[in-house]
Amino acid sequence: MSVVAAFRAETLKLRKRPGVWILVGTMAGVVLLFGYVLLYVLATQAPADAVQGLDAAALLDGLRPASLAAQVLSMVAGFGGAIGLIVGALAFGAEYSWRTVATMATQRPRRLALMSGRVLAVGLTCLVLALAAFAGGALGTGLIAVLEPTDNAGPPIADLASAYGVAALTVGVWCAIGVCLATVFRSTAWAIGLGLLYALAIESVLGILPLAGDIGDLVARALISNNIAALVVAVAPQSTETFGGPAVTIDAGQAVTVLVAYAAAAYAIAAAAFIRRDIAA
Repeated sequence: MSVVAAFRAETLKLRKRPGVWILVGTMAGVVLLFGYVLLYVLATQAPADAVQGLDAAALLDGLRPASLAAQVLSMVAGFGGAIGLIVGALAFGAEYSWRTVATMATQRPRRLALMSGRVLAVGLTCLVLALAAFAGGALGTGLIAVLEPTDNAGPPIADLASAYGVAALTVGVWCAIGVCLATVFRSTAWAIGLGLLYALAIESVLGILPLAGDIGDLVARALISNNIAALVVAVAPQSTETFGGPAVTIDAGQAVTVLVAYAAAAYAIAAAAFIRRDIAA
């Protein structure tokens, strides 16, 4: 059995798991409900005294088809990372919970080939998650176009392709961290708990610490959230109206490099732990 065979086996396993499809549906549902339905109701139905300072017309414009890329990326940057983290943790942590990792590791493929095939399968799942986000956005903006039939021209294909790439990278980086934590700690729960703690708490605290000088700038430029925000703004500048921008100015090329480096380091740590560790221990 080769990398290809391991990839096929892992893909089949992920495809048969209800939890994966629930997370795919959750991704689409989050974008649809929070990115479109809730904001549309807020812009058109909420009492004026309840939305003081809100520009309802601008908010409504952000829900139209032309703003699809910006709106979806705003939602993926806010929620997609957590979903990707959970997918990675489930895919690699479940084997330890089911006590099947020893059987899997003692079959014909070498551990490196097995790990590579599984990583490729998880990467494919990240592409599906990003596609689900845009499916939810397309449904949401389609509903807005029906309810508010004015200028409903869609965004250029090139913009959509760039936005999809950023969404897939965002989900993929956090998925890699979930894979790493699940493999190192041999637990789905620990991986999800520690990953969400870092994503929701530690990064937020590091982002607001008043660190001055080169150290503060280095920390700000190294944070995953800041690099994702830089890419979102680079692809869809209008997303700053709902998402905001990064805490520091980061070049798009540097942001891609940093995020890919995070993913590569996470997978390398996971592979080293899986290959060198006594599975039965």
